[in-house]
Amino acid sequence: MSARTILVTIGLSAWLLASAVVFLIVSYTTFFGIAVIGLAICYVSTRFELDEDTSFLATRLQGGRDLPEEQRLAARHEQSLANQSARFFKLFGLGLAVIGLCGGLYYQL
Repeated sequence: MSARTILVTIGLSAWLLASAVVFLIVSYTTFFGIAVIGLAICYVSTRFELDEDTSFLATRLQGGRDLPEEQRLAARHEQSLANQSARFFKLFGLGLAVIGLCGGLYYQL
């Protein structure tokens, strides 16, 4: 077996375990479980966004002027993609939280 096959197997096993945990959370807590998962996703994406901003600014201040134009543009492009991904997952988490809270409130009525 190759190393790639082993890594793919480990990754799929982790996804299976994570999906089982999410299924159990949602089945026992109904809509409020969806809200908790949404808040967790929002928290992780916000932390990622804040950590990336500080590390990027530190790198930019230290050696940004010494880099050639191509490397500065590549770094800026990577940062732009990371910010877009973090923003997407933050909005996705907020959406799940709103759906979970509204569904939970509706379920209680």
